[in-house]
Amino acid sequence: MAGPDLIKTLLYTVNNLLQQEKYKAALAVLKGFRNGAVYGAKIRAPHALVMTLLFRSGSLKDKLRAILKATYTHSRNLAYFVFTYKGLQALQEKCQGKSLQSHSFLAACVGGWLVFGNNNNINSQINMYLLSRILFALSRLAVEKGPPCSPP
Repeated sequence: MAGPDLIKTLLYTVNNLLQQEKYKAALAVLKGFRNGAVYGAKIRAPHALVMTLLFRSGSLKDKLRAILKATYTHSRNLAYFVFTYKGLQALQEKCQGKSLQSHSFLAACVGGWLVFGNNNNINSQINMYLLSRILFALSRLAVEKGPPCSPP
């Protein structure tokens, strides 16, 4: 009957480690990597399936290979980006002793440049999506606060 006691002890130890503050940044980086990979696959697989079946010619094997390649690339890139982003944020917070809004901006710029800087179809689609989100947010901000150089 050592099995249930061993499992309880193991769960207690793991939960204790996960709750320690000193591992918070490392766990956030790992969790972000996992979440980026999962989200990338969830988003790209259905899109690649539909687009490949509608617009790509070739054998079923070639189509499946294209779907898997697009899904893998998207998933990998999102995982790499989140890993870089969270890692740089944690590093900046550790160096400066506190978290600033500029840390998020800088980490996103560096991560985006490193991960999405390669010119391929997946990165182009991700960059267009991000640009549309930025422009939409700026337009909403302009409507709420007015243009920065509006006359008094």
